Order: sequence, then C-alpha cells, then structure tokens
Amino acid sequence: MVSTLVLNPDELGPDPVPGMDLAVALGIGHLEIRSAEGANVLALPDDRLKHIRALADERGLTVAALASPLWKWCRPEATPGRVDSFGFPTRVPPQERLGWIERAIAAARILGAPVVRVFSHLRVEPGLTEQLLGDPLLSMALDTANIAGIRLLLENEPVCTVAHAEPLLEVLERYHGQGLGLWLDVANLHEVGQATPATVRALARYVGYVHVKDYRPVPGGGRVFCPAGTGCVPYGEVLPLLHAACPALPYALETHVRDTPADALSEGAAFMRSAVPGGVA
Repeated sequence: MVSTLVLNPDELGPDPVPGMDLAVALGIGHLEIRSAEGANVLALPDDRLKHIRALADERGLTVAALASPLWKWCRPEATPGRVDSFGFPTRVPPQERLGWIERAIAAARILGAPVVRVFSHLRVEPGLTEQLLGDPLLSMALDTANIAGIRLLLENEPVCTVAHAEPLLEVLERYHGQGLGLWLDVANLHEVGQATPATVRALARYVGYVHVKDYRPVPGGGRVFCPAGTGCVPYGEVLPLLHAACPALPYALETHVRDTPADALSEGAAFMRSAVPGGVA
C-alpha cells in the first residue's frame, strides 16, 4: 500500500464536475466530498448524492471521505464567531443532532466514503460551550458508524474545543477503542503553535487522514492561503514523520486559494508527490 492524494471538487466551485475532471487530469483517483450544487452534502437528497457518486464512477474516481460538519455546532442560544461551515447551520438544537449524525452516515454509504469527519463543538460563551469528551452522542455515533462499516475521524479545528495536542490526545485515547481516529489538519496544528516533531509523533498513531493546506502570514496579522509547500506550514518536517508512522495515508489537498484554485491544487499535488517519502499515488 502507498499513500494517496485526495482532491475536493468544491474547491473549484459548486459544480463537482470541474473538480473531478481536474482530479483525473492530475492523476488523482480519490475525492473528498464536502459540499456540492450550492449545499452542504448533508442537506442533499439521496438522488443528488447518487448523481455525484455516478459522476465519480464514470471517471474512475472513488470517494475517500465525507467532510461532514458534525459537531461544528453550538446551542441555539450561543453566539458563534466567524465559522466556515459550508452551508450547514452552526446553531443546532440538541434534539436535532442525532438526525444529522444518522444522515451523515447514510450519505457516506451512498457515496461509498469509508470515513466521515467530525469536530468537537464550537467554542462560544464559557457558560454555553459544550465538551466532546463525555458527550453521549459521540459514543452513539461511533457505534452507529461501526455497524455501517464507516470510521469517524476527529479534525483538530481552532474554532472548536479540541484543537491542541493535549485535549486531542485525551479524546483519542478514550474513544480510539470505539473506532475514533484523527483527521489531522497540519496547518491548523501549526496555527496553534504545535506542528512540532514531538507533537506529530504523539498524534501519528491515531491519524487516519491528513488535510494539506498552506498559508503565509501577512503584515499586521492575518494570513493568506497559498499552494501547499509555498507557505509557513512545516511540511518538510511533518510529512516524513507521518510517513514513518503511517506509510499509507490519504493526503487531501485543501487549498482555500480563491483566485486560482486549479493552479494551487496542481502545484500542491506536485509538491506532495515530491515531499512524501516514496511519493503518493
């Protein structure tokens, strides 16, 4: 087995076809599905999901992951900050959450995705912030996913409660036996100052999927996204460590480069093929 590249078609827009065609042109055989046709994938009806699956099948592409927004939410009375949830509501009443979890697993089965991303509750007002550790819905979701043959992977997201290595390890150690793994976003780890060799080694045993994006800091604060390998995220250190621990990982290109996404994805793919020891398929 070798590491593989994954491309998300919605980086090129709401129509999944241009992104799928770019994947074919770049020799990338795997897709990550997050949104399509102007809607979050969880909000799409079955017939549209089957259509997306058919478009992928026609091109010889497989869906490697469903990038769901599960747990990127808060209670209706809370005040979330600026959150990119790709068309999914950030305020979700607790009584509606199980329905969204079941919908995500059903959507993954239609698309043929073996893994589904989850988050860890949005950080909001101190008295209203919920915690993932001990959330009974997480255990329920893991059991439901296991029955469906699907694995849930937790992304380290700075706007959510579990972004630093210490709480990540605590959650993963508790729920790994139930199947929870890590959807590692290296740039997010760098954003919180923890994309270090020691942290990556500690997390590596849990990693099931890797998000690859890059950025440059701008004067006065803030950042601008750029093709992978051209920014400040220390992939030169991180990728060999991940490869040594897990030689066959999926690496998903997530550029967020708005003006020239196709060029950024192409450049990122070339970088990853040169930077991952042994290359990527």
